[in-house]
Amino acid sequence: MTRRSSSVGRPRDASVDIAILKATQDLLLEQGFDLMSLESVAARAGVGKGAIYRRWDDKTQLVVGAVSDLAQLPPTPDTGSLRDDLLACAHAFVHSARTQAVLAGLMTAMARHPELRDSARAALGLPFTRLFQEVIERAIATGEAPDTVDAKAVSEVFPALAFHRATALGLPIDDDFVVRVVDSLLLPLLR
Repeated sequence: MTRRSSSVGRPRDASVDIAILKATQDLLLEQGFDLMSLESVAARAGVGKGAIYRRWDDKTQLVVGAVSDLAQLPPTPDTGSLRDDLLACAHAFVHSARTQAVLAGLMTAMARHPELRDSARAALGLPFTRLFQEVIERAIATGEAPDTVDAKAVSEVFPALAFHRATALGLPIDDDFVVRVVDSLLLPLLR
């Protein structure tokens, strides 16, 4: 359970939840998981530690909640061109830069905390993989790509490369990178 629920008392103030999650995200960006403390989150959010413990069991669960809160997926692009749809998917991933940066702050902790790894995958990997997969499956259905293509495998290529580039290599995911991956890897894999 990433979030505690309460059936007695007055309803929780949603603005406090938002402040705590944003403070957690900001501190993950600035300090990473290991240096971030619940005290620093509470101070940044302008709340007491008790407000955090009423909502989350511990630091790991709070961070899982903060990472999950980042997952926002745009609608599946449908421009009429497979290349343009793939570029739109890739640009949507790039525009989730805050998510990528927060996840970079979790890299070492993800090895020790499977729930953080699963949350990170759910927030960034799976939604964008599904976005690519929908575009690729549509291309297969319309004959723009052969039905022998493994849509699931190809859909994982861009998110994996971009995440590795941003977190492990510390390099930007710029337009040049997006176009190179789409034109040099994805489109050839779909032909």
